[in-house]
Amino acid sequence: MRETTASAVAPRLRAVQPPRSAASHREREVIAAFSEITTEAITTTRLEDLLGLLGKQLCHLLGVTRCSVYLRHEDDRFRGAAGYCEHEGDISAAVQTQEAGIRGDRFSREVIETAAPVLIDDVRRDPRPHRRTMEHWRVRAMLGVPLVFDGKVIGLIFVDNVEQEHVYTDEDVALAELFARLGALFLRQAMLNAHLKRKAAEVVRQKNMLAHLADVHQKLTNAVLDGASIQTVVTLLGELSAKPVVLYNEDFQVLAWSAPPGLKMTEPPVLAPRVRELPSVRRTLAGLSASCPSAVVPRTLAVGLGRRHLMCRLVIEGQPSGYVGIVEVGRSLEHRDSKLAEHGATVLSLQILSERRQAEAEGQAREDYLSDLLHNTRDAEQLVRRSPQFGIDLTRPHVLVRFSLGKADGHVSVSAGRRLVIQQLAAALGESDPAAVSLPGAVIALVPLARDAAVPESLRDTISGVREALSPVLNIHTAVISAVCRAPEDFPMAHKELREVEELARSFDWAGGVLTADELGLFRVVAASGRVKEAVHFAHGFIGPLRAEDDGTLLSTWRAFVRAEGKVQATATELGVHENTIRYRLGKIRKLVQRDPATLDCLLQARLAFQILDLAGW
Repeated sequence: MRETTASAVAPRLRAVQPPRSAASHREREVIAAFSEITTEAITTTRLEDLLGLLGKQLCHLLGVTRCSVYLRHEDDRFRGAAGYCEHEGDISAAVQTQEAGIRGDRFSREVIETAAPVLIDDVRRDPRPHRRTMEHWRVRAMLGVPLVFDGKVIGLIFVDNVEQEHVYTDEDVALAELFARLGALFLRQAMLNAHLKRKAAEVVRQKNMLAHLADVHQKLTNAVLDGASIQTVVTLLGELSAKPVVLYNEDFQVLAWSAPPGLKMTEPPVLAPRVRELPSVRRTLAGLSASCPSAVVPRTLAVGLGRRHLMCRLVIEGQPSGYVGIVEVGRSLEHRDSKLAEHGATVLSLQILSERRQAEAEGQAREDYLSDLLHNTRDAEQLVRRSPQFGIDLTRPHVLVRFSLGKADGHVSVSAGRRLVIQQLAAALGESDPAAVSLPGAVIALVPLARDAAVPESLRDTISGVREALSPVLNIHTAVISAVCRAPEDFPMAHKELREVEELARSFDWAGGVLTADELGLFRVVAASGRVKEAVHFAHGFIGPLRAEDDGTLLSTWRAFVRAEGKVQATATELGVHENTIRYRLGKIRKLVQRDPATLDCLLQARLAFQILDLAGW
C-alpha cells in the first residue's frame, strides 16, 4: 500500500522531473479544461452543473472514470453536491445522499485536516475509509483532493475507477492539487455569484410580495369602502389566495367561508375538534398575538389530522374575537398566505367592529321606538309612519311578551340578555328578529301575529319553550303574554296590564312559567287591593272541605268543570269518563262544600280560588 500527501509530493516532483514536452502537454490540458470551466462558470445558472464539470475535467486529466464532489456547509459538514461517471453519466442524485467526514471516515477527515491530497492505493486493506461506503461504490483505489480557498477547505473531490485498480503517479497527485486550487477559485466565484443571484431573486421576490400586498390592500380597502359584507370580504380573500378561507368566532363556529369553485366544496373545511385539542395545536393557537399573529396548525401532516390550516387571530378592541383560516387544499401554503391572512384579519376585525357598532345603533333606535310605543309618548300616526324603518308592521296585530328576570348572572349584561331573548324568539317563531326593550328586571318583546287573528293557542307553548331554552343563561321567573294589540293606542294599556300581572305573580312568589293577561280575569281586580294573605285564606277555606275528604279525584274534576265553564259533556270529554260519572262527582262536591258547583256564583268563586292557589304554588 502507498499513500501520498502534499508534503511527500513536492520532493518527488523535484527528484523526478518529467520531460519538458510532457509537462507542457499536461499544462495545455489543464488550460483547455479551465477554458471550458470558465465558460461554464460564466453561463451556468446552477452550482451543481459547475461542480459536475469540475469533477469530470479532473477525471479526464487523470485518466479515471468517476468522481464525486462535496461542499462545506455553514454547520461545517461536507455534503454531496455533484457527481460524474463515464459509464453512468450524471450521478449527482446518488452523491447528494452522501456525507464526507462522518464517523468512521478517517480518509475524508485527513483530507480536510491536512488541506492536502490523500491517496489510497488499496482501499480494501486501508483502515481509514468508511468501509460500507467503499463497498457500496465498489472502490479499489481513490484520490481525495481538497478545494482550498483562503486557507480553508470549502470542498472535496474524490476520483476513482469503478471496480478497477489505478496507479496514480506523483505527477497525477501534484496535478490534481494544482487543478483543485484553481478550481477552488472558480468555485468560490461561482458561489459568490450564486449568492448574489439568490439575493437578487430575494429582492425581486420581496418586490413582488410588496406589489402583491399593495394589490391586496387596495382590493380589500375598496371592497370595504363599497360596503362589502363580511361574506364578500371572505370570498375576496379566497380568490386572492386561491385556497379555501374560513372565518371563525372565538368558539370556532363558522361565521363565513369561501372556496375556489374548482374545488367543488359543499361544506367549510374546518379545523376539526380533535386537531384543536392536540397539545401542540392548543399551544400554538394560545400563543397567537400581535407579535405572532399567524401560524400553521398542525405544523406537519399525519394520518388522521386532515389538512394544514394557516390560522390568524382576530383582535377587536383589544379582545380576541375569532380566527381567519386559510386551508392548504390544491396548493401548498406560502409565505404570502400568512401576509394575506394577517391583512385580511385586520380588515375583517374592522368590518366586524363596524357592523357591531351599526347593529348597536340600530338596536338602540329600535329600542327607543318601542319604548315610545309602550309609554304613549309619540303621536299614533307618527308611530305608524316610522314603524317600517325598524322592521315593525303596525298594521298587523301584535302581543307583548314580558320576560321577568331574576338576579342576572354576572357574565350576562343587560344588552346581551336582551339579544339572547331576541335570538331565541326569532328561532322559535320562525320570524325575523322581533323588537325588544330592556327594562329594570325585565325584557319586553313585540311578537307579530297573523292578520286579524287572536292569540294562537300554540303561542303559550312557544314562549314556554323559549323560557326553558334560555334558563341555562338567564334567570327568567315568569313570562306574561298580553292581550292582542291592533292599534298603537292598545300597546300602553297592554304594557300596564303586563306590569300588573307580574306584580301579582311576585306577590304570590309565583315562578311557574307562562301566564296570559286575560286568564286571571276577575282575580286581577280582587288582588289589586294588595290583600294577598286574605285571598289565599279565602281560597283554602273555599275548597278546604273537599280537600279533607278527597284523594284528588273530586278536586281535579271540579277544576276541569270550571275550565269547561260548567259544561258536563265537555268535562267528561276532557277527563275521558262518562257524563254520569261527572254528575255523580258533582253531587259529592255539592254535598261536601254545601253549595252547587254549577251555579254562576260558585263557578266564579271556584275559578278565583283555583287561580289564587295556582299562583301561591298550592
